[in-house]
Parts: sequence; C-alpha cells; structure tokens
Amino acid sequence: MRLALLAITVSCLSIGSQSLAFELAPIQDKSVESLEIQLSSKEAEYESFITSLSLLNTQVGNEGDKLGLLRSQGDELQTARDQALLNMNEQYEALVDNPEQDIVQAQNAYREAILNQKQNKDDIKTSVTLLAELKVKLAQANVDRFTLANAREALIEEIRIARVKRLQNEFDKQGELDASQLVTCDAQETLKQCITRSNRLAKQKASKEFVDNLFTTATESSLISQNKDDSAAQVRLLNHKVVTGEFSGQGNYSTTVTVELEGSLPHAEACKLLDLSARYCTYDQEHASTAAVNIDAGNSLSLNDDSVLYELTVRSDQYDDEVFIDGVSYGSTKLSVMLSSGIHEVTIVKPGYMDHQEQIRLNKNYTIKAELVKASINFANGEKIQDILPGDELGPELIGVPAGRFQMGDMKGAGLSNEKPARGEQILKSFAIGQNQITVGDFKHFVKETNYVTEAESGNGCAAFVEGEPQYNSVLNWRNPGFKQTDEHPVVCVSDKDSAAYLTWLSKQTERSYRLPNEMEWEYVARAGSVDNYWWGSDIGNGKANCAYCGSKWSNLSTSPVKSFRANKLGLYDIVGNVWELTNGNKVVARGGAWNFAPKLARTSVRLELSSGFRSNYLGFRALREN
Repeated sequence: MRLALLAITVSCLSIGSQSLAFELAPIQDKSVESLEIQLSSKEAEYESFITSLSLLNTQVGNEGDKLGLLRSQGDELQTARDQALLNMNEQYEALVDNPEQDIVQAQNAYREAILNQKQNKDDIKTSVTLLAELKVKLAQANVDRFTLANAREALIEEIRIARVKRLQNEFDKQGELDASQLVTCDAQETLKQCITRSNRLAKQKASKEFVDNLFTTATESSLISQNKDDSAAQVRLLNHKVVTGEFSGQGNYSTTVTVELEGSLPHAEACKLLDLSARYCTYDQEHASTAAVNIDAGNSLSLNDDSVLYELTVRSDQYDDEVFIDGVSYGSTKLSVMLSSGIHEVTIVKPGYMDHQEQIRLNKNYTIKAELVKASINFANGEKIQDILPGDELGPELIGVPAGRFQMGDMKGAGLSNEKPARGEQILKSFAIGQNQITVGDFKHFVKETNYVTEAESGNGCAAFVEGEPQYNSVLNWRNPGFKQTDEHPVVCVSDKDSAAYLTWLSKQTERSYRLPNEMEWEYVARAGSVDNYWWGSDIGNGKANCAYCGSKWSNLSTSPVKSFRANKLGLYDIVGNVWELTNGNKVVARGGAWNFAPKLARTSVRLELSSGFRSNYLGFRALREN
C-alpha cells in the first residue's frame, strides 16, 4: 500500500482515481509463524500511519485556526483602510485652503493600508485552498486507515485459522505404543474373561498415554493443557496385537499389547482448546460419524459417533418463543428432541427479549432451563410498512421504530478513536426504516422511471481491490459490480449523491419523506437494545452475517441476497455485514461492515468516513421514512 509521508501531510490513495473495496490479497505462506511476521509488519505500518494521520489532523486544525485569524485580521484591515481614506480626504480638503499642506504622509498611509488588505486577501485565498486540500487528503487518509485496519484484521483472522489447522494437524497423527498390564484374576472370572480384561486395560493405558503425548508435544501445549480436563480430544484404536500374555502361579495374568492409534479433534474442539470462537473450526461430518475412542477421567474408553442419540429438553419462562438448534428452528418450548452426541448451538428467541444463547456438549440427556430477559427497548409492536408506488408497484419494506434511549459508541474497548467516547443518546421521534438494504431491483425500478445515470457510469467507474490495492475500474458500476448479482442483492457502486437521487424520487412517488438514516438512528436500530459488539453478542459467531471470515458461502467473495441471515430484534436484516450503509450527516459516513471486511470492522459502533462521491462494490444504503 502506498502510504508515504510528504513534507506537510499524508499522501494517500487518490479518491478520484482509486477507492476502497476490499478483496484480500492472496497470502502465499499461511503458516502461523509467517503470518505472525506479516502481522508484526502490518502493525508497525498501521501505527506509523496513525501517527501520520494524527499529524494531518493537527495540520487541518492549525490551518483552520490560521484562516479564522486571517479573516479576523481582514476586518481590522478594512477598518484601518477606511480610516486612512478618511484621513487622506481630510488632508485634501485642507490643501484647498493651504497649498503648502503636506499630504504625502496621508497618501502613504492609505497606500500601505491598501497593500496590507490585498496581502490579507491573498493570504486568505492561499489558506482556503490549502485547507481544502488538507481536508481532501484527510478524507482519503481516513479511508486508507480502514484499508490498513482491514488488512491487519485479516491477518489476525488468518493466524487464528492457521493455529486451528496446526493444532488439528498435530492431533491428526497415527502411532504405535506398547503397553503392559498385570491383573489379578477374580475368582469368579473365567480365564478368558481375565485375559480380555487385561488386554482392555492395556489398550486403555496406551490410549491415555497417546492422548497425553498429543497434548504435551503440541506447539501451544501450555495453553491447550489448561482445558485438557474438559476436552473431548479423541483417539481411535485402529488395530492391536497381543505380544505376550501369561499366567503366574498366583492367579495373575500379565499382557503386553502393541496398539495402533489415531488422534483427532472432533467438531470445534480445537477452537475450545485454543480459546477461540467456534467459527474458526470446520465441522467435519465425516469425522463425526467415524468411531473414536474418548478418554475420560477414569481411563475408560467409550464409542462416540453420530449413531448415538441423546434427548435434549428445552424450557423457557415465556410463551410464544422460538428455539433454534444449530441454526434450524424446532418450534416453541417446551421442546424435547433427540440429537446426536457432540456440540450444538441452542438459541431461544422472542421479540422484545434478549436472545438466550447456549453451546452444549451433548454426551448425555440434558435439559436447558432459560429465563428470557426483557430487552431495554420493546420492539414487539414494530409496525410493518410498505408504501405503494404509481402503477401499484411496491416500495421498500419498512419496520416502524419507536423513540427511545440507548447507549451509542464503543462500549467494549475494541474501537477506533472515532467510535469514542460511548455515551447515552435519545431518539425523540419514531420513524420507519428499511427491513433490508435497497436492492438492485429497487434501484433498477428508479433508473427505469427516471433514466438516471450514476456517478460510476458517468465518471471513472466503481472501486474494487486489485491485489490488495484499491483501484477504480471504469467497467464496474451498479449493473456490473465485479460479481454476479440478482434483483434480490443489495445495490452497490452507488455514491451518496446517487442514494440521495433515489430517495428524492421515492419521496415524490409516495408523497412521503424518505432519506438516509443519520448515524444515531442507524446505531439505535442496529443495536436493537444490545450493548455488545453485534446485536446478538460480543462474538461474530459462524454463519451469522456476510463478512470476511464469518463462515458464509459469500464470505470475502461477493454480496449475498438480502434476508439471507436472521433479522435482529427489530426485524432488520443484514444490519451486520453484506454492504456498508451510507448515513446522513455533515460527513459521509458508512456503517455496518461488508462482505469483504473483517468481523472486527463489522461491529455496531464502527464508523467508516468517506469522501462525497465515493462509490465501491461494497457500499450501499438503507432507506428511512419520517413519520
């Protein structure tokens, strides 16, 4: 990335010719070590850039102060000029009565006043030009800060994925162990039973030694060993051979067994051992259905595969709730269902209440008893609204939002400086807002009716990333953003001016007042009563939104059709990810993250500051209708 410092400011990517639309540059070596080296370099680059950006902010402030002073001086110089002119005129009048009157000093004073005023005007003109240039560069630098931040977050995501893969590879090993066991035969046992028990205990001993060795030899042994006692790390007996076996005269039987073993980490076990979100783990159904030996605290072995079912009972203290297990709806409580052994994600939802989320490891019959907590804002009565356009065409689907108070800004300490400080805010008037982002179909209808030409189509196209660098491409626009879209996808490659044109047209067609939501309104509906990083919690989870490394089939590839993921408590879709959404304000600011931005940059409080006219294939908008 070109982020070199000039003498007076930061020279950033030119918004006129390049812009931000993130497609991660391919990382050749994805080993943990190489990625950590790249991250260290990127962190240093980011810190250097932030220092430069701070200097640029200071320069903008200083130049603004200087311009204000010059304008104040201009008023004083105008007064001085008027006074000098008055003095000179008085001297000329005196000259009529006294030809000897000396007026040179008054003339020189007036001449000097004119020159001083001219110099002041030139200085103001120079300062205005410089301040405008600095503001453009600052806007560009703010965009580039997100480019760097996204690249940094992408490396963090890659490192976590690589750590998981490394640990899975370290456990996915085969080996042979010899184990000896001496048992005293029970008087009520047959000789065959005594031999079988001795061999079984020898195999258990070998399995325990094998899994212990997997933990101690792993690269992150110190970390994963802390979670060993609650682990479901498995070993599978591939084969065994009795090497020796003999009875002694005292009724003892000793055996030596050679055991061939294979280790594995089922489901999201690697993530649990590494204290990572389950989304970094691939759920391998093939492994889930393969018999494996599970070592428990008592050194016993048990078969664990998807043919073993247990009963899960779910209860809550509310009626008309809905239960989702692994993303699938099972209806309302009280609920009992037979599930395969292993890890399951259970979520209980009800409009107007906070979601109850629980991850369980099902290895026995289990009951969940949930107490649903009422949300700080009651959205249960949100009215569904859809205006009718001429010709009986339908406008965007809207949800009514009540007035209320909420907490705005970064409340978890993970935010950038422009997300702080967190503070209480109040929405004074209710409004209606789009259930989803404006779609290609919505925008197509507008263009068909008005013959509107977007800035991308009339200018130098729409921005996309090429090998990690943002560049405008003249062939890209809302009809062709660089990936396949249908009428149900969010429209992209539109600027703030394009969105304003659409919303003005929509207002005329419906005789209602449509506009972009301001930042306070946007964050109010995005949070939906939550103070976490995302409306469902502090972790992005897996497959809950379309953003880079978020686990969906569109992640880091393209936009997804609207309503492809669960709506928040207000009934709004894609409030996290898919495309950044433009907001209304003195600055052009987008919110919400996008399909090619890391999860950390899709948090509810993140603010992406842009220049007017900016467009890219990750930027869209959502409509708000005033009451």
